[in-house]
Amino acid sequence: MTASTTISDSGVTPAKVSATAGAAFFVVCAATYIINAADRMIFPIVLRPLDAEYGFSLAQGGFLATVYLMGLGIGGIITGYLLDRMTRKSSMVLGITVYSAFTLLTASALSFFDMGLYRVMTGVGEAMQNVALVIAVCAFYPGARTFAIGLVQCALGFGQFIGPRLGAALLAGTGNWRAPFYAFGIAGLVGAAVMLTVSKGFTEQKTARETASGMTSDAHLPPKLWNRNFIAVLIVAVIRSFPFFALVGLYTSFLTTERGFTLPQAAGALSLFGIGPFFSPLAGIIADRMNQKTFQIACLGLMAVAGFLIFNVAATPLEQGFLAFVEGVAGAFAYVNGYSLAQRSVKNVLIGRVSGYYYAAVTFPAAVSGYVMAKLVEVFGWQTGSTLMMTVLLIVPIAVSLLIDTRLVTGRSRRLSEGSRLLT
Repeated sequence: MTASTTISDSGVTPAKVSATAGAAFFVVCAATYIINAADRMIFPIVLRPLDAEYGFSLAQGGFLATVYLMGLGIGGIITGYLLDRMTRKSSMVLGITVYSAFTLLTASALSFFDMGLYRVMTGVGEAMQNVALVIAVCAFYPGARTFAIGLVQCALGFGQFIGPRLGAALLAGTGNWRAPFYAFGIAGLVGAAVMLTVSKGFTEQKTARETASGMTSDAHLPPKLWNRNFIAVLIVAVIRSFPFFALVGLYTSFLTTERGFTLPQAAGALSLFGIGPFFSPLAGIIADRMNQKTFQIACLGLMAVAGFLIFNVAATPLEQGFLAFVEGVAGAFAYVNGYSLAQRSVKNVLIGRVSGYYYAAVTFPAAVSGYVMAKLVEVFGWQTGSTLMMTVLLIVPIAVSLLIDTRLVTGRSRRLSEGSRLLT
């Protein structure tokens, strides 16, 4: 299989739909992705009663809270191959069905091991939907790739905002930690049925090809996938994921045990962190117009500062909510910018494969991030353990970002002058 082959690049091209119809179809796709995003935020909310019922340790609970991300990584790579053999629409429908089914199964798990398996398979389904959706939207809006990725992340942010709140409300209303899994699993299956109404004219447009000349031409890029810039972007994505997703897994546990927050207060702070991707279109506007290398370094630096303040300084719900929001926005901006920069570091014909690898790079390490941070906390305590994970670790991706050569990218961030540069 060549890196350039995708189902949307072969056979008969589907008839284009109008911009208005395309927007309507995007709303449908985004609505199903909101359910996807809300679904992944259930587990941290029910972690304490779940741990109490099964007798899980903090490390075991932290592992289960983020192990679904291993499934996201596996699913990201699998989807790159599946899209050679099935349409993006089919991948999205199948993905929604898979993550919804295993969300329901999570509520009936018998032990740590089968629950972990269900969580991984939930992630596989979520990845199948995400990768196909990102490629579809970027192909439909080829002139604003980063902004298009930001639109998808906007849906993610909204789902992550409402997920903890709805999960906490269902838990409080029923007294049963399984209720949120039942609710979101059923909602996902309904979403899969609704996705069948989306036109292939929206989902199957061809990926944007090389233009004749100018800043969007890829003639100057290395012919191979594994070039210096792409490798650097992947390393940044891998390391950045550890603190970002560790916060998802253990934040509510920290707030309720160390800060004395009630569950609704902790859920509110987590939802403000989760809404960060809602503002991703702004990241797309910025990244499509400025130097993406500098923007990436700025986002990583902001994450490091906010992470330190969350675990070492902030004490009130207002302070935690504000810093959680900043951390979520900075992390979302770094994700969107990195996704776009990865695509702009390779030939246009390789974009489908790059999308799968980038998604895997973000999610594979994140699968164990909750466990790693929990072990650091067990050894060093919350203050030192969190500082090592949330702040010190981010020095590495900031340093790696300096290695990116902006002469070897496409788009407006491409530098045309000769000579070495650190920030440009």
